[in-house]
Amino acid sequence: MNWQDWIRHHRRESAALTAGVVIVLLLLIGWLGHRRPAAPFPPGQFQVEGFYENPSPGDPGSRPSFDQHWQHLTMVSPLWFSVNPDGSVTDTGYDNSLVSQAHAHHIGVIPLFVNANGSSDVLWTRSTRLKAAAAIRRVVVQDRLDGINLDFELLNPSSRSDLSKFVGDVAKQLHPLHKKVLVSVFPLLGVPTSINGAYDYRALGRTADALIIMAYDHHYSGGPPGPVAPYDWVASNVRQALRLVPANRIILAIGMYGYDWLNTGGPGPASTVSDVEAKALAQSHHVPITYIPSESQNRFVYQSSTGSSHVVWFMGDRSAHARIRLAQADHLAGIALWRLGMEDSAFWKNVPVTR
Repeated sequence: MNWQDWIRHHRRESAALTAGVVIVLLLLIGWLGHRRPAAPFPPGQFQVEGFYENPSPGDPGSRPSFDQHWQHLTMVSPLWFSVNPDGSVTDTGYDNSLVSQAHAHHIGVIPLFVNANGSSDVLWTRSTRLKAAAAIRRVVVQDRLDGINLDFELLNPSSRSDLSKFVGDVAKQLHPLHKKVLVSVFPLLGVPTSINGAYDYRALGRTADALIIMAYDHHYSGGPPGPVAPYDWVASNVRQALRLVPANRIILAIGMYGYDWLNTGGPGPASTVSDVEAKALAQSHHVPITYIPSESQNRFVYQSSTGSSHVVWFMGDRSAHARIRLAQADHLAGIALWRLGMEDSAFWKNVPVTR
């Protein structure tokens, strides 16, 4: 090889090496950009997330509770968006004034993105998953959001791996923008596989900033009467989740409501009552509310104006506080309240003030 060939040869080698280094650096930058934060929330800050419903005619929704108790909240999660089977996103009630007010108080706005009509269709193909992830990103940027709470329910269990892939797709869109990806999940124990089979806690926990365990509806409207969220069931589901997901990536959701069943022992349908409504109902019928220690839930029985016997189970402040203590004792990231406006004002006495 003469010197001219030698120079040409080593120039090619040098160019190839430089190109290789550039590619590696780009891949590394991309990986770092998509990687979720090592700590999803500020160290030592107990998260309090409030689910939020917009006001409607004759119903103030969650706004009065937010206005009165915002100092306890670190995040607010309005029910504003749905993801359609074709990967598009529909705005079902965005409120810019709430975003501005929350941001003024340094509260993160993390709206729910639900699967339209309980459909799994958006998850079935890679193209619709990517389209939906990109659409979510556009909404987050356009509407000044701080992240999303992906609340996909009633999924076919066969969509398990596709849901995990979709959460990864969304995380790749949002984490480079320093936006959070939270995923609402059903409990693993005491729930039919047809309801919780799509949630791979371990896989979801690797890409999401946190999983929100919806620890309620153990007894539900269509079933027989009973405690909506018995304490031992909640605690066992937290322990099961901790085997799969780090504690600082788990948020325990507390349902501040209950059900009013006909007291026949048979299945519902039952009417949903908020904690506020349950207490008012007992008072209007002049019947005592009994705290059931074994369940850490509240119960009362009353006679309707037609003479039929009813039984009501609901959460109540004392029961909710026990679940807050559970979350703190297990060093979970925090709690989520379903929903703002359903709770009695006494609930907030034992909720940390974050401001």
